[in-house]
Amino acid sequence: MIIYICIGTIPILLLGLFASGQERKTLMEREHRNIEDSVSQGASQLKSQILVYNNLSDYIAFNQPISDVLIGDYDNIFSMYEQYTATVDPVLSSLKYFNPNINQITIYLDKNIVKHDTMVDSLQTIEGEKWYRQNESSLSQKVKWIIDAENKTSFSARTMPIMEQNKQKGILYLDVNYDSLFAGFDDISRDSYGLYIVDKKGNVLFEKDTFSENTASKNNTKTTAKKSQEKRLSFPALKKKMEAQENGKKSNYLIVSADAGVDDWKIIVYQPQKMMAREIQTLLVLVMGIIAVCIITSVVASLAFSRFVVRDIKRLRDNMQAVEEGNMELMVTSDAGDEVGSLIRGFGSMLGEINRLIHEVYESKLTQRKSEMTALQAQINPHFLYNSLSLINWKALEAGQQDISKITLALSSFYRTSLNRGKNVLTIEKEIENMKSYLEIQLCMHDNDFDVIMDIDEEILPYQTLNLLLQPLVENAIDHGIDLKEDGRGYIKIIGRKDAENIYLTVEDNGVGIEPEILSSILEFKTKGYGVRNVNQRIRLYYGEEYCLRIESEVGKGTRCTINIPQKSNDPADGTS
Repeated sequence: MIIYICIGTIPILLLGLFASGQERKTLMEREHRNIEDSVSQGASQLKSQILVYNNLSDYIAFNQPISDVLIGDYDNIFSMYEQYTATVDPVLSSLKYFNPNINQITIYLDKNIVKHDTMVDSLQTIEGEKWYRQNESSLSQKVKWIIDAENKTSFSARTMPIMEQNKQKGILYLDVNYDSLFAGFDDISRDSYGLYIVDKKGNVLFEKDTFSENTASKNNTKTTAKKSQEKRLSFPALKKKMEAQENGKKSNYLIVSADAGVDDWKIIVYQPQKMMAREIQTLLVLVMGIIAVCIITSVVASLAFSRFVVRDIKRLRDNMQAVEEGNMELMVTSDAGDEVGSLIRGFGSMLGEINRLIHEVYESKLTQRKSEMTALQAQINPHFLYNSLSLINWKALEAGQQDISKITLALSSFYRTSLNRGKNVLTIEKEIENMKSYLEIQLCMHDNDFDVIMDIDEEILPYQTLNLLLQPLVENAIDHGIDLKEDGRGYIKIIGRKDAENIYLTVEDNGVGIEPEILSSILEFKTKGYGVRNVNQRIRLYYGEEYCLRIESEVGKGTRCTINIPQKSNDPADGTS
C-alpha cells in the first residue's frame, strides 16, 4: 500500500500542477475572449454612430434645395435671410432635434455673406483654425473625422459636391458630442484595464482606464494610489510592450487590439495580468484539496481496482465468444473511462461497422436486382408504346392537328431514348436529343413561357453517359424553379464541356433558388419518384465516389446543377452505338 501511495501521489501532484497551469491558461484565454467581445461591442456601437452621422452629412451635402439656396445670388440681405430661414433652417434644426448629441451643424461658404445663426457662415471664419489648415487639401466629398482627445472634441468635415459642380466652395461642419461618440466603451466591465483608440498615424483619439476607479473603491492610501498609477500605461509605453510581444517576448500585461471599422482606427485594451492572481490563488487551493481527496480515494480504490478490471475483461471475453457463435446483433458498450472500457467500446464499434457493411452490401444487391428488373421491363414494353404513339401521330396528321403530332413525336423520341433498348448507357448526343424532346413537351405544356438555351461542346457528343441523368434535373428546374418564379421570364440553360479527363454537364435556371438549409441536405432526401438523389447515387455507383452531382443555388437568383463524369468512348459492346 505504501508503494502504491507513493507511486500514485507523484502523478497526482504532476496532474495537479498541469491542471493549474491549464486552468491559468484557460482563464487568460477566457479573459482575452471577454475583452475581445467587449471591444467588439464598443467598436460596433462606434461604427454605427459614425455611420449615422455620415449618413446625415450625406443627406445635407447632397440636398439639392439647400445647395440651390446656398449657391443663389441675392439682391439684398433680407432676401437671402428669407431663403435661408425657409429652406436651410428647418432641415438643420430638425436633424439637431432628432439627434441631441449633435452640438453644431454649420455650412461655411467661400463668399461674402452675413453669418446666419450657427447654420451658415463665411469660410473665412475657419480658415485660421489649425484643423482646417492641416486638412484643407484632404477635404473632399468623403466625410473626414477630426478628433481631439485633449480637448474632447469630435467633428466631421467635407466639401459640398453640388456646390463644387457650380464652381463654388462649401464646407459642411458637423460637431458631435465627444463623450457620446465613444459611449459604447463605458460598458466594458473589466477590473483595472486601460483603453486607447488611435488613428493610423498613432494619434490618440480616445483613452479610458479604471485604475483610479478601483483605487477609489478601496482604502485610498498613498501606497494604493501609487500602485494604481504604476499600472497605467502611456500610449508610447503600451506601443513598446506590443512590439515586444510581437517579437515573442513575455509581458506582464494582457493586450488586445482590434480594428474599429472606422477610418483605419484601432482599439487597444490592456490589463495587468496580476489582476487575475486572486482567481489563480483560489484555484490552487481548490486543486490542492482535490489532490488530497484523490490520494485518500486512491487508497480505497486500490482494494476494488483488480476486481473491477477483471469484471470488465470477463464481460468482453463473453461478448467475443457470443460473436464467434454467430450472434452478430449483440450490443456491446461500456461506460468505463479506462483502457478496458475503451477496448470494449472499440470492439462494439467494430461490430457495428461490420453489421453496417453487411446491410450495405445487401441493399446494393437489392438495388442491382431492381435495376435488372427495370431493364427487363424496358425490353418488354417499348414496341407496344412506340406503335401506340405512331398511331396517335398518324391520327393527328389525318385530323390536321399539327400540335398533337408534334407532341406525340417528341414523346416518342423521349421514351425511345430513355428506354434505350434496356441499356444503361448511351451517347451524350442521344441524351441531349432526349432532353430536347422532353423540353419540347414542357414548352407546349407551359405555353412557351420560358426560354431554353443549349450550349453544348460538339466534341463531347460521341462520349458515353448514363441515360436519364439530365431529365430529373430539368424537371426539378421547371417544377421547383421556373414555375415558382413570380417576375421576369425564366430560362433553362444546358451546358456541356470537357477538360483533359472529365465531362461536365450542367443544368442552370434563373428560378427562385433553394433555401440554404434545404440545399445542404437535398442529395440525402428520399424523395418519391426519380429525383436528384437517384441521379447522384447512379453516378457514384457506376463511375466511383469521386464523380457526383454538385448543386449550387442562391435564393431569388436560381440554381446550377453540375454532373461530373469521366470521358468514356462509345463502346459497341455496351449497345450504345
